[in-house]
Amino acid sequence: MTSVRYVICDLDGVVWNGDSFVVGSVEAITQLQREGASVWFVTNNSNKPPSHYEQRLGDAGVDHASQLLTSAQAAATLIESNERVLICAGPGVEWAVSEAGGVPIANTEDAVCERLDAVIVGLHIEFDYARLDRAARAVRGGARLIGTNSDTTFPTATGEAPGGGAILAAVEAATGQKALLAGKPHAPMAAAVAARIGPEFRPENAVMIGDRYSTDGRFAAELGCRFIAVSSGVAPDVEDVVVWNRVPCLADAVRFVTGER
Repeated sequence: MTSVRYVICDLDGVVWNGDSFVVGSVEAITQLQREGASVWFVTNNSNKPPSHYEQRLGDAGVDHASQLLTSAQAAATLIESNERVLICAGPGVEWAVSEAGGVPIANTEDAVCERLDAVIVGLHIEFDYARLDRAARAVRGGARLIGTNSDTTFPTATGEAPGGGAILAAVEAATGQKALLAGKPHAPMAAAVAARIGPEFRPENAVMIGDRYSTDGRFAAELGCRFIAVSSGVAPDVEDVVVWNRVPCLADAVRFVTGER
C-alpha cells in the first residue's frame, strides 16, 4: 500500500449510477479497507438522509458505511439552533436541519405565513413553480439563501439528470441573490469531513476519488489532498484541476493507490 491512509470517495458516478453499482466498486472498497485504508463516502446528493445511503452500501457488503457525509449535513452546519428553515429540498435536508437543532419548515402554502431565517435548496424531486415562488418570497423577505451544492446534474444509469444546482439556479435567478454553498468543493463540507475524521486526519495521507472535476477535484484542493478522476460518471467539466491519475473506474483507482498498477 502507498502512503494513502484516508480515501474520500464520491458516490454518484463512482460507486453507483442510479440504481446500479459500478462494476467492481464494492470489491474495490473492500480491498482498500482490508489493506488498512479508512474509506469515507462524501456525496453532494442531499435528497435522502445518510441512513438511506448507509443501508444501500451495507446491503451491498460495504463495511463501515456510516463513515459518510452528505451535502445536507454540510448545509446544516450553517444553521443556528432554533432557526426556522424553509426546506426547498428532499427529506435529507429536513433530517439534517432537525439534527442540527434547527426548525424545518415544509415548503407548503402555510409557509408564507411563517417567520423564516433561512432557505436551504437542494435536490428536490417534487420541485415546482409554487415551491419556487415560496422560496423566492422567503429570500426576498430576508431569509438567508443556502445551497446544498451547485451540481446542475448528477449521473444515473440512463444518463445525467437535473441536480440540486439546477433548482438553486432558479431560486437565485428569481431573487437576485447568490447562495452560500455548503457541499463539495466548499469550505463547510471540508470542515465537516475534517471534524468527522478527527484530529488525526492528514491531507498528505489522503486521496479524493471522484468523477466531477469542478466539485471532487476542487474539493481535493480545498482539503489539500490528491485527486484521482474516474470516467464512470459525468464527463470532465473543467481543466484547471491537478489530477494525480485518470482512470476508468473505482477499481482501477484502487489498483493505482495500492501500487498494483
